[in-house]
Amino acid sequence: APPVMCSTSKLGNLAPVDSGSAGGAAGVEAVSAAWVKSHSQNYYVLDVTEGTEGDTVEATLEGQAKVPCIPLGRLLRHLCREELELEGYKSSQTLVTMCKTGVRARIAAEELIKAGYKATYVTRGLLEWNAPAATKAGLVVSISGMEKDKVSLAVSACATSQKTTQTVLVVMASAVQLFRKTDDVLVDGKWKEGVNKEEYLEGCWVGEPFKQTISLWNTFRENGGVTLLCTSCAKNKGCED
Repeated sequence: APPVMCSTSKLGNLAPVDSGSAGGAAGVEAVSAAWVKSHSQNYYVLDVTEGTEGDTVEATLEGQAKVPCIPLGRLLRHLCREELELEGYKSSQTLVTMCKTGVRARIAAEELIKAGYKATYVTRGLLEWNAPAATKAGLVVSISGMEKDKVSLAVSACATSQKTTQTVLVVMASAVQLFRKTDDVLVDGKWKEGVNKEEYLEGCWVGEPFKQTISLWNTFRENGGVTLLCTSCAKNKGCED
């Protein structure tokens, strides 16, 4: 992907890319594909794609032998007759419905909830599931300074929103310095004398009630979140590595 340049970016601290609801319709909460894959033990994927749509779920979850395909119409009939059977499904799991664009999946999740199941759906459907890198971010958060309160808030927002929508953290201006390596300044958990720890992500933390910033960022990354650093800013600050 091309680098994000400060001179052309018009993003605020919290800038939604589109006006669509990442949380989905009332009564059902959407979830990102990355979140489901990183918490696979909590979910069971159900493909509600109609046969004419062409695509199918390519990736299964650890512990789920296969992804059953029950087109939306058939699923609704099964629910009406109370005869839905899913091989390997555990009542403690949340059903994740999937279709090509997310529209049928949302309806399916709503009906499953009405029938007493825990259910959610992937907002952008099979495209997001099979090729998450090809999907547009649902939320972009940018940071351009090193103030503890703003950095803590921004990274916390990223970690939270990544659960329901693909999120991108854009780092610009002086904020790129926060992402420098700490190998030479943080040894055995102790900062070297004279080092301002607040100029590094590991030490830039506003305090409670926020979790430590580095912990939040690691959670964000592990759940599929994307961080983009402005390359021109990094070069200007002498921290390209």
